[in-house]
Amino acid sequence: MENSDYLLTSKEKRRGFLGLYFGRMVMAVSSGLLGVFLPIFLYNLSGGNIPLVMAYYAIASGVYLFLVAFGAQFLNRFGFRTALVIASFAAVVINTSYYFTTPDNMWSVLPISLFFVIIFRLLFWIPYHVDFAIFTNVGKRGGQVGLMLSTITLLGVVGPMIAGYIIEAYSFQTLFFIAILVYTIGMIPFATVPRTNEKFSWDYARAWRELFKKKNRAVVWGSIATGAEDTIGIIVWPIFIFLLLKGDYFKVGALSSLVVGVTVLLQYMFGHYLDRMGKKDKMLKTGSILYAIGWLVKIFVITAFHVFIVGLYHRIAQVVTETSFDAIFYELAADQGHYVDEFTVLSEMAMQIGRLVALGSVVALVTFVSLNWTFIIGAIASLALTSLSMVMTEEKRRV
Repeated sequence: MENSDYLLTSKEKRRGFLGLYFGRMVMAVSSGLLGVFLPIFLYNLSGGNIPLVMAYYAIASGVYLFLVAFGAQFLNRFGFRTALVIASFAAVVINTSYYFTTPDNMWSVLPISLFFVIIFRLLFWIPYHVDFAIFTNVGKRGGQVGLMLSTITLLGVVGPMIAGYIIEAYSFQTLFFIAILVYTIGMIPFATVPRTNEKFSWDYARAWRELFKKKNRAVVWGSIATGAEDTIGIIVWPIFIFLLLKGDYFKVGALSSLVVGVTVLLQYMFGHYLDRMGKKDKMLKTGSILYAIGWLVKIFVITAFHVFIVGLYHRIAQVVTETSFDAIFYELAADQGHYVDEFTVLSEMAMQIGRLVALGSVVALVTFVSLNWTFIIGAIASLALTSLSMVMTEEKRRV
């Protein structure tokens, strides 16, 4: 049952959803431009040193893991709306750091970007997820999640292609300059989100104890799996196709755009289908199996045509998996009542554990095998997502 203690009017909930929606859309423009190419930028910056790239992401995840509970306590005084605005400013600083980073100064400038990456995560993801759970509606959440994800995906259709062209014709610095402008604009819609009264009530020690409690096990495992799978998809896969396409930035962007474009409408339609069907747990289980198969097939990709065909299949499976997972997650988060922020902190902590495991596994595997074999990690993580579907099935049996 969704908590009624928020005392928000339907108008305030709608304004809150739209503020989050448009704020996230502005950010999605920048993500669409940078998403595929940031790992490639770091790969080139490090001279092709994959363990060093993984270390950069591992430091960000590791520090965030141990600070997220402190950050949630800080947000009690800071306020979620203010946090979202300041997080957008932190994103501006991050991209400004990337703009000035070169192989000669990377050891002094990249730590600045890392510091603000952690600040961004502390100030953005908890308020965003908590507010999204509050401002979305029972019976419509799948459609609202589908709308959010499909719009993000839509904005990502032309982003990689445009980014590839910009890098080829100009430079990475031009791309980062555009991202700086976009994130600056992103502060405006987040400033319109209504205030909510959530307070993080756990102390630091209890947050860690709850992470290992049996009652939270399935959600924690689901979040660990999400963090691990995201790591392979967002960091390793772009580097792999960059190497496969012999450093052709435009081809990397064009292929990424083509794959994303085919699945946009499907994502929005599937969100509404979930609400009508009411079987999010079964769809998550089916989607995670199909998604795992896609990672296994990606191991054997050797041409640009393979990248497109396998990537298309994988995106379709991702639509089923990601939309189902997010809809279930926000339903469970909303059902926590005034523990919604504590629930979100647990998920964030678990995701960082998943990322750290995946990053460490990648470093270990590339020492002995080629990069494509690290996709096995993505397959295992995808299968682990079924743990969340088990929670939903058990909840239905109790009703």
